Amino acid sequence: MKLNFTLANIALAAAIFVAPATVLGGEPAKTIKTVTGDFDEVFGDLQDAVINRGLVIDYVGDVGKMLERTADAAKGSDTKAPYLKARYLQFCSAVLTHEAVGADVHNLAMCPYVVFAYQTRAEPGEVSVGYRQITLAPAAPSQAAQAKVHDLLQAVVNEAVGANP
Repeated sequence: MKLNFTLANIALAAAIFVAPATVLGGEPAKTIKTVTGDFDEVFGDLQDAVINRGLVIDYVGDVGKMLERTADAAKGSDTKAPYLKARYLQFCSAVLTHEAVGADVHNLAMCPYVVFAYQTRAEPGEVSVGYRQITLAPAAPSQAAQAKVHDLLQAVVNEAVGANP
């Protein structure tokens, strides 16, 4: 059981690591917002934006520290991560997940939802906040559930950066 948990955490970290590329392949103006500010304050606002909706944060991951810790293993790669700080939160909405899996059992892949924040070495005064895009089955009920999840994630990001929708 412990091995399965470890493998699940490795898979999740790998998914998060590639999430920004997936997000940027879509519409970054919609999924990532950048603000000037202190990373820890903005990340705290991101956590509050989830909690303010009555949702529970299941896990907080630190991709920045993982990249620092594993730099030697990334042979041929720049050993210095591009981030000063990079973290993510995972959580889920029981209501929205029930709706999505009720539409199609394969929609379980949407959970957990992931929002993230990062501050790059190149732009130390800027904090980018966004979410991992979720793609559900193409049927109308799944697409309706997907739209609700995206609306939730966008609202969380907007609240964290103080943006009006």
